[in-house]
Amino acid sequence: MTERDDRPFVDPGRMQEVLRHRLTRRSMMKGAGMGVAGISLASLLAACGGGEGSGGGGANPQEVFAGPPGDKVDFANWPLYIDQTKDNQGNVYYPSLKQFTQSTGIDVNYEAIIQSNEEFFGKIQPQLAAGDDTGWDIIVITNGRQFTVLTANEWVYELDASKRPNFDKNAVSFARDPAYDPGNKYSMAWQSGITGMAYNDKLSEPITKMDDLGNPDKVGKSSVGMLKSDMPDFVMINLGIDPTTSTPEDWKEAAKWIQWQKDQGTVRQYYDQGYVDDFTAGNLAATMAWSGDVLYYALWAGYSNLHFVFPEDGALLWIDNMLVPVAAKNPAGALEVMDWYYDPKIATEVTEWVLYMSPVEGVQDLIVKDADKAMEQGYKGYANKLYQTAKNEYLFPSQEFLDQTSFGRSLETDDEAEEWNNIFLSITQQ
Repeated sequence: MTERDDRPFVDPGRMQEVLRHRLTRRSMMKGAGMGVAGISLASLLAACGGGEGSGGGGANPQEVFAGPPGDKVDFANWPLYIDQTKDNQGNVYYPSLKQFTQSTGIDVNYEAIIQSNEEFFGKIQPQLAAGDDTGWDIIVITNGRQFTVLTANEWVYELDASKRPNFDKNAVSFARDPAYDPGNKYSMAWQSGITGMAYNDKLSEPITKMDDLGNPDKVGKSSVGMLKSDMPDFVMINLGIDPTTSTPEDWKEAAKWIQWQKDQGTVRQYYDQGYVDDFTAGNLAATMAWSGDVLYYALWAGYSNLHFVFPEDGALLWIDNMLVPVAAKNPAGALEVMDWYYDPKIATEVTEWVLYMSPVEGVQDLIVKDADKAMEQGYKGYANKLYQTAKNEYLFPSQEFLDQTSFGRSLETDDEAEEWNNIFLSITQQ
């Protein structure tokens, strides 16, 4: 496929089966403040007290990441969020990690152990607060509340910026200097995606703007899915409000729209997860949607009647980030792994499996080359899917496209979280 000829050619049927299960990955993620009890920034900072064992303590990154790496890296990630295949004995392995080990001699213990930001953070928080090893050299956390807690408490190491040459050379614009981590001081993006809208052929005409989701003449009654975790931020963006700097008054404006939509009778359900099942079954005519979900079903699973929509007034952008917890056994090895995934050839292997936005330049062109090779080898259907993947603007957005997105609000105190929940949960739980 790519120039790395040791990568096995992917069987199209096997790839589709893996991708089908991958879809649960994003739907298990929760938004900041929605049902997140006991992990506010204020309470955790108070618990730390800035004393011994409270975090990185301003550790010099050149010292933390100095010296030769250890012989093993422990990497915690989300389920089915990396390239994988099977050997001749039927054992699953990760080609990109196998190549890393062959290149560096460092083994990687990769475990798909993260089911949600909240749950995983809750498991490692006691060790972080005590300054103890969590058992992981790399963790993957979404921008938002848990990310803010980790960095504000210095529970993750500041990275040695001199030891990530692939990142410096190949990171795309949205992965560089994000607002939630200026200068990529603590993090490097793993993958990214967009929360927008989608519709199917039950509608006589396309939806184009958020208000369409509340118009029964356009979408019908009890026919729309709304994603509880992303809904407040998504609504604010489409009302012209910047969620990242939003105030309780802005939240109330968003809540008014959500209540208006509810009163129109268009909402079938406020989903935590599972909206895709109702959407593909035809129980929903339109829905809020995650880009990777619709991309898979529309391009790879034969649901040509499904269409992803970037709303006229903007969409929500989210990024999953690699970080190195304080007291990690092998930070030097961790940073080598993190930078490895900014090699375009390696990043392409991942993107062709997970179908989310890659943070690495050059991936789009390499997917086209893979499609060309698949076509030459007679895999015409697979090649055409790769061509469509490479052309998809939701997987490879332009800067103009990204300028119309915004990150969500990161709640930073117990009071903020309580007010947020009171405003929005009072509608969705009625």
